[in-house]
Amino acid sequence: MKARDVMSPIEDYLAPDMPICEAVIRMRNIKRHHGLPIKGMPVKNEKGKVVGILSIKDIMRAVIPSYLSPDLSMFSWEHMLEQMTDRAKDKVVGDIMVQDVITIDGDAPLMVCADLMIKKGLQRLPVTDENGTIIGMVYMRDIYNFIADILTKGEKANGTC
Repeated sequence: MKARDVMSPIEDYLAPDMPICEAVIRMRNIKRHHGLPIKGMPVKNEKGKVVGILSIKDIMRAVIPSYLSPDLSMFSWEHMLEQMTDRAKDKVVGDIMVQDVITIDGDAPLMVCADLMIKKGLQRLPVTDENGTIIGMVYMRDIYNFIADILTKGEKANGTC
């Protein structure tokens, strides 16, 4: 099994100058085969070159800085999330995206994909063709589903293996 066998085709991209509000709307409106919205998208510049990936984790980091701690009793946390979200609205995709895009060739074995995703802590891995163009995305969930199907192949009616 190869990366291209389990990848989902990429049909839409974000732009670095796109407001994060617009990126959120686009990500919410694109559904995967299971009906849920995607959690990350590649970012292309005006020349069509992939320059980053934006994920829901990046959006969360833009709103909630890592230096905040709920242990700071001197602050009132009420309405703070709304205020921080309002401040983040002025940011664009290029401000918060991950720029170091890790990709894998479409002919790479699925084991290599899984190993890379585990080692790098990735939830999605862009798949490239022979020209280095992103043609799809392998998701951790899809690899897990493949493994789960193998593990439960001999499953009995009572739910035991």
